[in-house]
Amino acid sequence: MNFELNEEQNMLKDSVTRFIEDRCRFEVRPGIVDNGAFAPANWATFAELGLLGLALPDVVGGLGFSAIETALVMEQMGRVLAVDPYWSIAVLAAQTLLATADGKSHALLESLIAGKSKPVLAHDEPLSQGDLSWVATRAQQAGHRKWRLSGEKIAVVAGNVADHFIVSARTAGANADEEGISLFLLARDTPGLQRTDWRLVDNRWASHLVLADVEVDERHLLGQAGEGFYAIEQGAAHALVGLCAEAVGVMERALWLTRDYLKIRKQFGQTLSTFQSLQHRMSEMLIELELSRAMLHSALCSLDGPLPERRQALSMAKAHIGQSGHFVCAQAIQLHGGIGVTEEYVVGHHFKRMTMINSTLGSPTFHFERIAASYVVVE
Repeated sequence: MNFELNEEQNMLKDSVTRFIEDRCRFEVRPGIVDNGAFAPANWATFAELGLLGLALPDVVGGLGFSAIETALVMEQMGRVLAVDPYWSIAVLAAQTLLATADGKSHALLESLIAGKSKPVLAHDEPLSQGDLSWVATRAQQAGHRKWRLSGEKIAVVAGNVADHFIVSARTAGANADEEGISLFLLARDTPGLQRTDWRLVDNRWASHLVLADVEVDERHLLGQAGEGFYAIEQGAAHALVGLCAEAVGVMERALWLTRDYLKIRKQFGQTLSTFQSLQHRMSEMLIELELSRAMLHSALCSLDGPLPERRQALSMAKAHIGQSGHFVCAQAIQLHGGIGVTEEYVVGHHFKRMTMINSTLGSPTFHFERIAASYVVVE
């Protein structure tokens, strides 16, 4: 299989790199973070460049590209530690909406692509721990095609800037069933929807939502009642690949920052880069980076494959890249010494971002257990 980028993809990568390096780099982050990790001017440029609809079909105004192009954008964002909510809105929420195949979703996607609407997915719950089928939030019947939603959603990334929430709630079945999950589209000012915003360790923002008997009806329902899991899984698959691509970018920049530091830092009259033990450690970091890149390619190839194979490939990628990313970024801090943990120096923020990536859409432990459970022991 050919993993070389074609001319169009190289042009996209170059233009995205220039834009992100100029407008989203670490040095300009403090102002963006203080504004809730959102810069209106940057978001308008994302829309102008077509990046918000990069992997969406032209029927909703998108560019019709694939998850490969999304991965190119996410990798560049990982390199500069961009905090703009591209992943949560233009990848996770957008792909979930697209998979509902609903007229309301298509209208919202058109607005999202234009940069006017900012919907986010509110799905994770306190006990879900990465299990997409775990939904304890309940939608109790309150008349014909009417419901009352009660429950809570945690770690809703970019919930502080969202104008709509795509809320998963159970209309039937037990908490861990794939069947019986419905998706509802709620405006941020919906009565009974309580939101608390938090600044995360990686300087992004997320929200905790509490739904207290929120009244909804057929107008708020996305797709068919009880059939929302497919859309959730489709959105999460694209989002997981995007996270893996971002992690590769985070690792790569941390590696080269460390290399450059070792070339100029001296001890005992010699630069640290001449110490053989440190050269070996840098080699191990490079190996983990390239293995992670290969796992990302495997995950991208699996998106159009059979569901069992896709699930396994995505879990393998998330688990391996999570462990490798933790190793690379931790070693980067160790090799920098004390300066590596200061707030002002960038390399420590790579470790923080990698930590948050590991806790999103299932930890490495969760995915290793999922992989193990997929194998059947025959005696």
